[in-house]
Amino acid sequence: MNKLVLVIGVVLLTSCGRTPAVNVQGPVVEKRKSIPSVVSLPQIDLVSIGPIAPKGRVQDNDYNDLPVVKNLIEHGKESIPYLISKLDDETIIDGHVLDYWSEVHVGDVALLILTDFFTDGSWQKTTIDGLGWDEFLERDKSDLSSEQVLRKYIANHGRKKIKERWQEIWTQDRDRLFWDESERCFKERSS
Repeated sequence: MNKLVLVIGVVLLTSCGRTPAVNVQGPVVEKRKSIPSVVSLPQIDLVSIGPIAPKGRVQDNDYNDLPVVKNLIEHGKESIPYLISKLDDETIIDGHVLDYWSEVHVGDVALLILTDFFTDGSWQKTTIDGLGWDEFLERDKSDLSSEQVLRKYIANHGRKKIKERWQEIWTQDRDRLFWDESERCFKERSS
């Protein structure tokens, strides 16, 4: 009965109007433009990073669900020169980013991310010698906070020195670097 009603309806529609009948094969599905989940490197705004967990590395899913970090990881090793370019950025980030830090700058966040990206899955050692926070920033007192170690280094050498040192590392090692998904960090391929 339903088929008969449908056929009669189609006949009436096609015979009564000027518009020719349309052959409908099935439901019309509107194609949606896919929105890329990865933004271009220049669009990644470190100011919008949000709170960073006090334990672990920024790239560990157990601790953070940060779009900024996810986008950096999606760009692979091309995110390294982008982060290096931000190391001397003095822009202050408003809002809570790091526990117990009195002030956080874009350059601080870039350095933290770079340090974490080159820290292995154990969180204990870096994948390239000398890139650990304490080593790189020449910690000389154990009673200083991470922020104090960074501020002391900047006072003695400036952010420019941090950027120059990272640029040297990038220039020297860029062709051997790769993202190790199992440990979620950058490593060097053996020569």
